[in-house]
This record gives sequence, structure tokens and C-alpha cells, in this order.
Amino acid sequence: NIRRQTLTFNNSVMYRRWLAILTYTAFTVCNSFQIPPKNTKGQVTRRQLIIPDGEFFGSIAEKLAWPIGGIAAFRIGARIAVIGQPRLPNNCNGKDIGSRVIRTDKSGIRVRIFYPCKKPIQGTSYNIAPYCTDGRETSDGMAGLVGFRQLGISFLLAHLAEAESGCYENADILEEEESSLPLLVYSHGYGGNMDMATYFLRTMASKGMIVAAIEHTDGTASSTILNDGTRLPFSPSLMNSKASLNKRADEVIEVSNFISQKYKTNGLFYGGHSYGCPSAILASTRRMNGHLDGLILHDPALGMGYDLLPRSGQPDVPTVSYISDEYNRGGVRYGDVTLHVRGAFHGNFVDAPLWAPSWVMRPLSAVIPACGPADPVRVHDDLAISAKAFMTSKSVSGVIGVNQADLFEPV
Repeated sequence: NIRRQTLTFNNSVMYRRWLAILTYTAFTVCNSFQIPPKNTKGQVTRRQLIIPDGEFFGSIAEKLAWPIGGIAAFRIGARIAVIGQPRLPNNCNGKDIGSRVIRTDKSGIRVRIFYPCKKPIQGTSYNIAPYCTDGRETSDGMAGLVGFRQLGISFLLAHLAEAESGCYENADILEEEESSLPLLVYSHGYGGNMDMATYFLRTMASKGMIVAAIEHTDGTASSTILNDGTRLPFSPSLMNSKASLNKRADEVIEVSNFISQKYKTNGLFYGGHSYGCPSAILASTRRMNGHLDGLILHDPALGMGYDLLPRSGQPDVPTVSYISDEYNRGGVRYGDVTLHVRGAFHGNFVDAPLWAPSWVMRPLSAVIPACGPADPVRVHDDLAISAKAFMTSKSVSGVIGVNQADLFEPV
């Protein structure tokens, strides 16, 4: 079930994995305290629990020493390791990228925009935009969704609240390039937000595009601030599944119409990650106020289409899908071309592998698919180059042969 192979999609999968680990550990430890007593003939009788005494509790301490010590060492090491993290990727080829958060005029949906920007005028400077727009509220919402807060390791994401995005806040767009830049309206996954792919979308913008990252208001964002100023935490029961997807698709269209009026762009594309993909696909079937040039999908969670997607199984606009190792094993294919990104996990399509050192994130991928073995900076860079080639040609022929010799595999 591909729906369950996501970073923040189905928490029950994550909890089952943690529960399996803890149950196995408890069973092994408790089982080792059972001794097979012998009768007068030296024959082993049925297993019995020993009577708790000083020796018993000493055995418990001895048995738990290694696992507890290992967990403690990991926690201490990980806490130290996130100091100075995340490290800002240096893959924008010297281009300055701006970031601003705006709201649509109709429903007040929050949108974070990434774009090539002007350099600061001599004697002036821009502020660097934060990684998390709402600071600790954003990072805590993300930590709760992936189970870090419940496991006492929320510090693995808390440092993101103080991190920098590497983007100039509210900088002016590079006017001489504006009319040549395509627009990508991007929908986050189930439990995502407009910030958790900031480094990736910054890289995308550096290749020559405007990216508008939506923060959905259907309850599937890790948290968001509504137009009236109230905070909406992750609330998956706010709407039923079909109503949620319908609202997301409508928000994609509303944002695309709004941004298209604010900027002079060259081409319009919808995209998304995981649950954001069926949102973008459904929106593509409803866009009535203009032309749509294509879809760019990252690990499309097609099982969350709830029978609302095109019955033909294919969209009516050029579409390219990029899939992770686990989605490839699941046989996910969609659009005109599907490219398997070798060594990428579900989290490689957001910034998860960059939130902490690989020795921290890679072991965690045994529980949540946060970080594959591929170089995460290169994955982002090659995805951005490939997407730009697609947007320039407005045809899937543009992505064939782009950096796929050893990273991309057509499937």
C-alpha cells in the first residue's frame, strides 16, 4: 500500500514499527528471566518465572544496560550532532533567491514563494528568511507527526525553528527574468507544510522558475495560521477524504490564478509531493481560467485519489513523475514518463535528509522513509535540472537523458 510508505502520511505504520521494536525488546528481556527448574532427577520441568529478589533486579539492570546505554548514546550524540544543523546546501550556482509569504485575496490561503531575486543595492541589505515561517510552532507540528515528540527526540527538528532558509526575505524579483520564468504551483503532502521543502524549492527556483508552495487549510497541514489569525493544527478528521481532496484541488487553482496575476510568467505547471500529487492532478482536470502546461509529481500517492482522478488513469497534460525506491518497489507509475530516482526515499523529495547528519537520519529511515542512501543535495539538484528541462520544452522529451545516467532510471 503506497499510501503507507510516506514520511508523514500514515502514522499508524510508524507506530507499528516502533511498537514491534519495543515489543520484541521487552519479550526478549522478559523471556531471559525465565529459568527452567529441574526436578529431583535433574530433568527440566516447565518454565517458571523466578521470584523477584535482589538477584532478579540485578539481572534486569544487566539485561537493560546495553540497550539503554545504546539509546542514551544515540540521544546524546544526536543532540550534539544537530548543533549547527541544518547545513545550507550550496547548490544555487551563486544565484540569489528570494522568499516571501503571501495570502490569496479570496480565501486567505498562505503561500510561500521562491524566486530569483535582485541583489541588495550597495549600502543596503535584505534579511534572511527563516526556514520555519512560524518558528517552533512549525517544527513542533512536524515533530509530532513523525513521532519524534512522542519518543522524546523532538530536538531532532526543534533546531529548524532557528534555522535560516538561505533566501532573502521579501526581496524584489529579478525583473529582467520574470517574463521568462515558468510558475510551478506546489502542493505539500499529508502532514506537510509550505516550509518543509524550503531547501529543495530554493534549488528549484535557482534553475530559473517561480515556485509557489501552498499551505493547505483542509486540516492536512502539520499546522497553519488561518486568515483570521487562528492556528489550525494537524486535523485530519476536519473533513472526510473526498472533501479534503476537493478542497486541496480548489486551493491549487485559487493559488495559481492569484499568482499568475501578480507575476508575468512563461508557462504554468502544477506539482506536488505524495498527497499533493492527487491534489495537483485533480486540479488539472478543473482548471477553467487558462492553459496548464504540465504536471511535475514526486512520489504520487495515487491511492489517495479517492476515485476522483481521471478514469483513464492518465492526465490530459504532459506529466512526469519521479519516484523513490519504495514507490518503485510498489510499482507506482503515472503520466507520460516515470523516473525512478535511485537511492532516494520518500523524504528525499522534501528536506528531511538535510535536517541532521546522515548518520542520524539514515538509521531513522528504518522506521520512517526519511533519507535514502543517495546524496540528498545531488538528488535535489538533479530533480531541479530535470524539472526545468521539462518546463522549458513543455514536453516529456525534455527530461529524457537529463542527468539520468546513474541517478534517474526510466521505468
